[in-house]
Amino acid sequence: MKRKIALFVATMMTFLAVMGSGVFAQEDVTIEVWYAISGSSGESLLAIIKDFEALNTGIKLKYSFSGGYSDTATKITAALQSNTAPDVLIGGMPAYTGGYGNFYAGEMVKADPEFDYDDVFAGLWDYAMYDGEVCNIPFGISTPLMYYNRALLEGTGIDLENNPPQTWDEFVEVCKELKAYHAGNSHFVPFVVKDRPWLFKTQLRQVGNEVIHANEDYSVKTAAFGSSETAPVAAWWQTMAREELTTVGDHANAENVFLAGMAAFFAGSSTKISAWTEVFGDDLLAIPMPYFTQPAVSLGGNTVSIFPSKDEARTNAAWEFVKFITSTQPNAKFAINSGYLPIRLSALTLPEIQEAFAKNPAYKTAYWQLDHAFSYVNIDSFSALDNAIVNAIDKVTENTSYDPARAMKEAAAEYDLEAEGR
Repeated sequence: MKRKIALFVATMMTFLAVMGSGVFAQEDVTIEVWYAISGSSGESLLAIIKDFEALNTGIKLKYSFSGGYSDTATKITAALQSNTAPDVLIGGMPAYTGGYGNFYAGEMVKADPEFDYDDVFAGLWDYAMYDGEVCNIPFGISTPLMYYNRALLEGTGIDLENNPPQTWDEFVEVCKELKAYHAGNSHFVPFVVKDRPWLFKTQLRQVGNEVIHANEDYSVKTAAFGSSETAPVAAWWQTMAREELTTVGDHANAENVFLAGMAAFFAGSSTKISAWTEVFGDDLLAIPMPYFTQPAVSLGGNTVSIFPSKDEARTNAAWEFVKFITSTQPNAKFAINSGYLPIRLSALTLPEIQEAFAKNPAYKTAYWQLDHAFSYVNIDSFSALDNAIVNAIDKVTENTSYDPARAMKEAAAEYDLEAEGR
């Protein structure tokens, strides 16, 4: 870590001087912007980038797609080590900035009153932190949402719009009813999920537990889910498998199963709303995520990183651009068109947001989940954490007599061993 921080010392000294000067370039200045958002979401991003260009601020943008998250991680890591990082990265994670000793964006969101730090949902700032300090800015934010296909509930007597299951136990009972009703369809399954680790992390907080524990100075980060208190999470997955209420071993195909009308429920990102509404029409709805003892949803999505330059004008220009795309109107426009959620409280008052809520109630459900959204401590290896979680789920679902408490303890030990070896 000291080596990484050393790479940023020179530019950090420059940005401190910039903050104090308040100088902004009087002539045209060009900044480089990378973005790791593709598909329809990428098109939505380009729309607000072009809105900024139309303002003719004197700031010219050289922007390019940096690849998916994995490719971008590799690319930005190499760029930081060779001192060739862009001015702005849209879609980056805190490890790319805070991990290199760069907390420029975090300082600016608090120093510049035009940004209005308090207008951003408080829980989103945790998602933009590294080792307890804000280093990025929330941007394309999503939560896991419990979608359902209303057409598959017709004739069942189940009224999810007025009486949704609140707890996971109640959810199990609804799934049992649906399984019994569709008993004649051998392809039907009540519930599917592709991103099991994301839902699992949500459930950990729902039993009052953390995902990762860090010591006071964040020098040691360990799994926080090895205690017996987390056993109900693994036990729920085991129940779903034992009662044949979900698929076992074929989760990569979960989206196709739901889109084909063979599953009633799907747990996945709120970004699915835009694309899937075209498939299901009014039949695509969602219920608030069920919980164990307390409501909670784990945040997902991406943030914006700023990399200070030795050129003061470029650093100021980068901040002005980022301040624009994270302001209420542009961010709301991006969110509505992409399926991500607005980051600002003030977005709720916008007519276009209210129209989106009226047009698609699932979007409103996702938005209100931000009230109890959380982010766990940022770590260096998300894949090691997800692998440990998947292994725990597989143990209790492929062998329904496996002790859930043991599976949780083993998963925590597996992650800690992997993290220690990095």
